[in-house]
Amino acid sequence: MTVGILSEEFYLIDNWPGEVTNGTNPSDWTAVSATEDYPLGTKRMVYDDTNSGWAILAFLKFVDGDVAEPALTAAGFPVCGMHLASAASGKYYYVSNDMDGVSPIGPIAVALGTPVTATPYGWFWIGGVAPQDTVSALGDYAFVTGGNVTACSYMVLASSASYAAFHLATATDVANFSAFSLVADTTA
Repeated sequence: MTVGILSEEFYLIDNWPGEVTNGTNPSDWTAVSATEDYPLGTKRMVYDDTNSGWAILAFLKFVDGDVAEPALTAAGFPVCGMHLASAASGKYYYVSNDMDGVSPIGPIAVALGTPVTATPYGWFWIGGVAPQDTVSALGDYAFVTGGNVTACSYMVLASSASYAAFHLATATDVANFSAFSLVADTTA
């Protein structure tokens, strides 16, 4: 049995550097590219009527990952963290879904498309409510958890068979919490 939490049952806390800016938006937020179509770290904010709140989206680069993740409800949206080796050299906007290379207590990014190393650039949900009006496939999408998420609690990432999954933050986690659950996770 796989345990998870629906996209509308939590929100992300933006811990990525930089501010939301005005500018052109892509015609398709799920498109991935082999080229840097926007400056890395570009942030946009969209209002989501379905979830009655704002979502923050950022243009990031996917590296060193491609770890297969189980899907609870549909083909997935990889959950990623800041890629530590890249961040150590000043490349803060590089992400991976391979828990061997990311910090479980750092910023979280959910890929809106399906990036791979051949087409690594794309838009990621990094803050606020799930942008279901912008990416309809997020509606009722369940993300894998460690099986211990409770209602009204902060979440961090945890390794679940090497891919990133949401996990209940504990008092011993010294972190910038990057997600907040509104409900307890459930078995799907």
